[in-house]
Amino acid sequence: MKKFFIFIAVVIAIFMSTAIIAQAGEIDLLLEKLVQKGVLTAGEAQQIATETKEQVKLDLAQGKSSSVPSWVQNIKMKGDFRLRFQHDHKEDKSRNHQNRGRVRVRLGVDSKVNEKIKVGIGLATGKDDATSIDKDHSRSTNQTLGNGFSKHPITLDYAYLEYAPLSWASFVGGKFKNPFWEPADLIWDTDINPEGGAFKFQKSLNSSVDLFANVGALILDEIHSSTPASSSSDDPMLYVGQGGANLKMTETISLKGAISYYVGGNVKGVKLDGTTSTNSNNGSQGLLTKEFMTIVPAAELKIKEPFKWMDISFLDVPQISFFGEYVDNRKVSKNGTGAIGGMKLGAEKIENKGDWQFIYSYAYLQKDAILDILPDSDRVGGKTGIRAHEAILQYGLGKNTFLSFDYYQGWTMAAKPTKEHLIQVDWNMKF
Repeated sequence: MKKFFIFIAVVIAIFMSTAIIAQAGEIDLLLEKLVQKGVLTAGEAQQIATETKEQVKLDLAQGKSSSVPSWVQNIKMKGDFRLRFQHDHKEDKSRNHQNRGRVRVRLGVDSKVNEKIKVGIGLATGKDDATSIDKDHSRSTNQTLGNGFSKHPITLDYAYLEYAPLSWASFVGGKFKNPFWEPADLIWDTDINPEGGAFKFQKSLNSSVDLFANVGALILDEIHSSTPASSSSDDPMLYVGQGGANLKMTETISLKGAISYYVGGNVKGVKLDGTTSTNSNNGSQGLLTKEFMTIVPAAELKIKEPFKWMDISFLDVPQISFFGEYVDNRKVSKNGTGAIGGMKLGAEKIENKGDWQFIYSYAYLQKDAILDILPDSDRVGGKTGIRAHEAILQYGLGKNTFLSFDYYQGWTMAAKPTKEHLIQVDWNMKF
């Protein structure tokens, strides 16, 4: 399958490039004849050629070209590459230092079937569930370098269908990008692409108020003969409902907030794939002993150019934001809460040379606040029952390429806590 997808991607790229070159060649030939006949000057011909080629590119991007098949015009490709150095340090009696080189590659293809239906397929490095059942099989797209120069697997990162019968409502099914908003990665590792189905709604009331809602039924695992004894033969599920609003308070200040409900279905009495075994369980088999009905309020306040009024050059900060999120599992009497709070300073996104961003957050998750297959795998190994600081600094080296420095300091909430330090230095490239 990997070779098939790569072949298709190459064919599409060649087809589109050939079409553009062919059209450009015809235009150049016509303009050259007009210059020879004295109809146009060389300067006028050059200007027309430039403007026409730009229009051809625009028509292709918008799916309006008459000389290229619509199925080709409707395909959009994107990808990224990340080179990482990672240092792990644990303050315990085990092997407490580890340096690793890692890479990540992702390639995605989206295509409009018609005006209302879109499909997407993504490939990525990482582990797959056929060869590795551990906490990283859904929460990491990294490949660690080494192991005798062995080959590394490419996996299906996502495959979805999205149907949008209305401009403000759509349904997505399959394995898809996470539709649920949160201001930080307290609950969801950013590499997780959930599976199942979800409805997404977004509606602008006016120029200052946007409402949104997301509802999903997510399949967590499949009950089969090798699954440890379960209290139910039904598949474990996660049901999510979220409602929120984005408020433009002034030209420079905006506030986004949401309340979400996470309800586990048939999770009690099951050991889920990818667990870190930090939720309450029966010990011997690792079967969950608690239920989950978690309420999650979250908010983020953004202020553009917060220091502009001071008119000081070194305080030219594009944006500052403050965010927070709280977690409360209503099905447990203790060890069921969590929270994250922090700030972002700098550019909204790192896209060009000189763009920069700094993020700081502090988080804690008690052991039964949320299912332990979901949190950020870099924050104390993706466990629940933890506390952690995180600081990130990113700087743009050029268009679509930037450096990132990420530092975690975390520790477990056990009677004898284990303190961990994690440093990641990344060189990121988008294409």
